[in-house]
Amino acid sequence: MDKIGVIHYNFPDWSLEEFFSWCRKNQISFVELQRDDIWDRKINEVEELLNRYNIKVSQISCGNDFIQKTSEECENQINLISKMCVLVKELGFNQLRIDGGWVKKTVAEKDYKSLIIKGIKRAVEIAEKEKVYLALDNHGTITNDYQFQIEIFEKIKSKYLGANLDTMNYRWYGYPVEDLLKIYKSIAPYAIHTHIKDGIGVKENYTGKIIGEGEIPVSQVIRILKENNYQGVWCIEYEGKDKDSGYKESTGKLRRLLE
Repeated sequence: MDKIGVIHYNFPDWSLEEFFSWCRKNQISFVELQRDDIWDRKINEVEELLNRYNIKVSQISCGNDFIQKTSEECENQINLISKMCVLVKELGFNQLRIDGGWVKKTVAEKDYKSLIIKGIKRAVEIAEKEKVYLALDNHGTITNDYQFQIEIFEKIKSKYLGANLDTMNYRWYGYPVEDLLKIYKSIAPYAIHTHIKDGIGVKENYTGKIIGEGEIPVSQVIRILKENNYQGVWCIEYEGKDKDSGYKESTGKLRRLLE
């Protein structure tokens, strides 16, 4: 049976217990959590909630940023990755979502890509020792460049590094709708997690939509991923207005598409 999940950060006003309860009522078995969901919490409390509601974690978002001005700041990001690898393993899981980094006026644009590659390379060294998988998100204005993503995967080459394929972010970034299938086909061989997200528009004109009501060819993305033997969670990310009904409708539509 295909594994369907949802993301906690789209429910910012709900506690973990409220969120897990909603998941069980809607027959959702997997969740993506954020660093703040477990940071400074007693891991056994989170684990108890997961067991109580029979929920599994697909991955935890690390919230890292490798574009830093100083070597000390870069080292802090590596230490963050290291601590998150320990925390995710304490919960009994083995996957983190990582970012490349964010545009900053304090860092020269020409250094962005080299800083990201250097940071991910060091993160992978930790991940390989800890046997934790890292899913690089196509997020923001740097790692939404799918050719740069492929460059990263090919330069570093590790089974512990893959893609978190966000179906909408490439469109948000500015790629034409007609180019999306080509991009999905290029990234699918590296995909170890997904954000199944629909919407319309680019950047400030972006609007989140229920799956099947936006510009994203979701059924074709699913076909492409399955053709590439994708084994991960189909994790829904809905960014429309009414989270409760939007997630419920998106979940129903995704289940039908996966049949």
